[in-house]
Formats: sequence, C-alpha cells, structure tokens
Amino acid sequence: MAHTHTDSDAVAMKPLLILADDLTGAADSAARCRHAGFSAAIFLQPPQPPLPADANALTSDSRHLPAHDAAQRVRAVAAPLADLDARWYTKIDSTLRGNLGSELDALLDLEIGDCAVICPAFPAQGRALIDGSLIAPGVSAQIHLPTLLAAQSRRAVAHLSLAEIRSDSAARRLHEISASGAQLIVADAAQDADLEAVLTAVDAATPKTLLCGSAGLIGAWAAREAKAAARSVPVPQIETSPTKDAACLLVIGSGSSMAQRQIETLLAQRTVTAWTVAPDVTCDGAGDTMLLCLPSPAAGAVLDGPQARALAAQLADAAVQVIKRTAPSSLVLSGGDTAMHVLARLGVERLTVITELLPGMPLCTAVDSQDRAYRIVLKPGSFGTEDTLITLLELIRN
Repeated sequence: MAHTHTDSDAVAMKPLLILADDLTGAADSAARCRHAGFSAAIFLQPPQPPLPADANALTSDSRHLPAHDAAQRVRAVAAPLADLDARWYTKIDSTLRGNLGSELDALLDLEIGDCAVICPAFPAQGRALIDGSLIAPGVSAQIHLPTLLAAQSRRAVAHLSLAEIRSDSAARRLHEISASGAQLIVADAAQDADLEAVLTAVDAATPKTLLCGSAGLIGAWAAREAKAAARSVPVPQIETSPTKDAACLLVIGSGSSMAQRQIETLLAQRTVTAWTVAPDVTCDGAGDTMLLCLPSPAAGAVLDGPQARALAAQLADAAVQVIKRTAPSSLVLSGGDTAMHVLARLGVERLTVITELLPGMPLCTAVDSQDRAYRIVLKPGSFGTEDTLITLLELIRN
C-alpha cells in the first residue's frame, strides 16, 4: 500500500459505483480499488446517498436470472442511483457468464453512459481477449464476445483489435467507431499495458463511457486514478475486532475445477475439520480451521442455474449452523451465490474492505444482525492457484 497522508493532500474525485452481477464480482473489484489506496465498501443492498466510500460496490445478484429478469433487476438497482454525481463501472465475469447484453442495455437506457467499452481481460489471472475471443484457464469452449453481445443486446456492437489497441491511433479509432453509432465496443487486451491503453483511448475519445470489464480493468483504472490524485487512504479502523487467534471457517460453494484442486491441497497439507454437505450429513465437531464444501460436481455438470442456487442455499444453511455453534472469528466465502446466501442469513448488510490479501480477494470486516464481528474474505471460485486457500489462512492469521 502506498504511503498515507491526510485528506487535504488528496485531489477530490467522484465516488465510484461498481455494479456486479454477483457478490464476489463486487468484492474483487472493491479489492482492486482498496489496493490502489481508495476506501471501499461492499453492499448487499443498494446504499443510500451520500455514498460512504470512494469505491462503492453492489450486486444485482442477477447472473443466474433469465435475460429479461436480469435487465429488470439491474434497472431496479441502478435507477435510484443514476442521477448521482458518480462514475460507474459494470463488473462482469471474466469467463463471460451472465446476461452481459441485456444488463448493458438496461444501464445505457438509464443514460449512465453514451456507450459501453467492454474489456473482460484479467492478465493477472491468465485471462485475455484476442480477436474478440476469450482465452482463459479452464475455458475450452470458444467464446467470441462481439457475437455473444450481438445476440444478447439490441444495440450495435463493434470491436477494437489488439493491434488497434496497441497502435498510436487507438483513440481515433475508438472515436470513429462510437461516431458510427456502435454503443457496445469490445476491446482486446492480453497484458496489463493493454488495459492501460484501453483507458487512455477512452479518456481521449469517449469520456462519457460506461466501462465494463472484470477485476483487471477496474484494477488498472484504480491504479491510474490513484496515481493522478497522488492518493492513499488509511486502513479503516475496526471498531469491533474479533480475536485474532479464533477459529476460521471456509465455505467453498464453487464447483470450478480450480476450487476443487484448492480444497484437495488444503486437506492434504493442513489439519482441517471438514464436512461435505449433503442431506444426511451432520456437521458435528469443531477445530481451528473448518471447511464446508459441496460434493465435487460430475464431469460436464452445469455449474449455474436453479440446481446450483439450491445447493448454495443448502451449503449456506449448514454454514450458519456451524457459525452459531462454533463462533469463528474469520470466514472465507468462495463462490458468489454461496457468499450472498451466507451473509444474508447472518444479516450482514455492508462489508468494509480493509485490504486486498491476494488479487481480487478482499479482507473485510462486517457485523451481523446480532452485533457479532467477523473478518471475512470473499473469493471468486476460480481465482488463484492450488495453494490459495492455504495462503489465505496464513495471511488472515498473520
């Protein structure tokens, strides 16, 4: 983290509103902003003005919905905030799940931007967009983003190639595309420098643009803004801090192959009280490190949809029972549906981001409806490497 100084030293900036289609998406974007030095908060329900943090992340919780319902949900969340003097960022899944086109239509209908520039690349996680196609670990199917958006949206779609992004004429080309009437403009990127180039082109060519991307683009934006403002924000004071050496509960609801490997590595290398949640399983016992997870999904199983939501709810029910019985001070919640269900059952309405432990994985503090304090790490299911859960535990306890 950069050096800390007083607010009077900082250049004022408009607050940022981050709208994500699931909770861990909101969290990983808030984490990137906190890493750059901005205050950040995550909301389970839309915040009331005035916005309390530099970066205010909220979720429409709409990734699992049909396209029409997702657009309605986004409109309901965004409309009360649309007239605020704030910048907007739309956080999408870096593997392009969800209702990208219909949700962007809903936001542009609210005149939150004249057009949207969409760049889901996240080089730090091995995710790139080249020739409009997604390249990502664990994603074998070819996904061509301009084609996907054209099928999902009623707006004209265009594409900025990697060669154009890396050229001196990127801003001019972006301006030409926007002037031609395209409102959804896909931008290639494969390296962090490409994300910088996208932002530079947007600033020069289409300032009233709705930026849309993964944690990669918002991280580049936050770093750029922090540098321009010469800004750093102190770590928030924790009014009610849980004891540091109390137990930690990991609740892993993601069915991604990486999440499964992370569970296997943790169980092989650490002493863990673990339960695989099923209707006939009783979660007895306790330990310093506890793990709740679902059975490994069958090969080729669909990891989204009503069945996945039902499993996340079942896992959350078990998690809340373990939390009430064992009173852990720290929670690691992996998978957006799982995190949303657990926090809603605990009555948590807002999380304050303290720091970013690993890229896209914030350490937060929160208080539940019974005024119990927790340290909470929110982790997108597919993020990290095989030893990420072990690393997170070490960072939480140190």
